[in-house]
Amino acid sequence: MIKKSILIVLLAALLVMPTVAQGQGGNGNGQQGKGNQKNRGPGQGFDSGMGALLNSLPYQNVTLREQNGLLYMREEEKLARDVYAYLFEVWNHRIFRNISRSENRHMEGIKVLLDKYGLPDPVADDIPGVFSNPELQVLYHELTAQGSQSLEAALGVGFLIEDLDIFDLLKYLKKTNNSDIKTLYQNLMKGSRNHMRAFVGQLQRYGVNYTGQFLSQEMIDEIVNSPMERGVVDKNGDPIFGNNGW
Repeated sequence: MIKKSILIVLLAALLVMPTVAQGQGGNGNGQQGKGNQKNRGPGQGFDSGMGALLNSLPYQNVTLREQNGLLYMREEEKLARDVYAYLFEVWNHRIFRNISRSENRHMEGIKVLLDKYGLPDPVADDIPGVFSNPELQVLYHELTAQGSQSLEAALGVGFLIEDLDIFDLLKYLKKTNNSDIKTLYQNLMKGSRNHMRAFVGQLQRYGVNYTGQFLSQEMIDEIVNSPMERGVVDKNGDPIFGNNGW
C-alpha cells in the first residue's frame, strides 16, 4: 500500500527534472488525455498462450492475503495503463501508447486468475482514471498532473510507475505459494523490467538521471543494464516458451 508521505517524496523527486521544450517529441498541447482503453477481458486481445498456461496450472487454495494481492495488482496495472494512455494524449509519444497496451495485457492476465478463482473484479466498469482504491486514485491524479508538465517529467512518471510496480510484485510474490499466481507475477515483473528499460533509455537521451524511490538503486541498475527479456517465464522466472509481448 502506498503511504502518502512516500507519494509526496516521489513527486518532489520528479519536480526537479529539467523541462523539455513544449512540443518536443509530441504535440505538447497539454490537453487532457482521454485515456479510454476499455478492458476487453481475457477472451479478447489477451495472449491465449499465457491465459491457457495460467488456467492449465492446478487450482490451489487462495488465502485472503493472496486474494488481496490479486485485487490490488489488478488496479495497479490499471493505474499504469490509464496514466500512460493519458500521457500519450498529452505528448503523442509512442512509448506511452505502446506500454499502455502492454499494461492492458497485464490487466487481462490478472483477470484470468480472478475468473479462475471466482474473485470480484475491482475494475469491472473500467472507467479510465477511476479507481476503487483511494490511494491509487490520488496517485493517478498526482502522476497525470506531474506528467503534463513536460515530456521529461512524463518519462520520469513512467519510470516511477515501473519502480513501484516491481516493488509491489516482489512483495506479493513472497506472500503466495500458488503456482499460477507466482507464474503470473513473474511474467508481470518481466514486463515491468522491460518497461523500465524503455523509459530509462528515453530519459538518458535527455541527460536525466534516474533514481529509484522503491527498489534499491543497485537493483535498478542491474535491470537497466541488462537486455530486454522475451517470452513467457515460469513461477521461478525461468523462460519456458514463446516470444510475445509479455
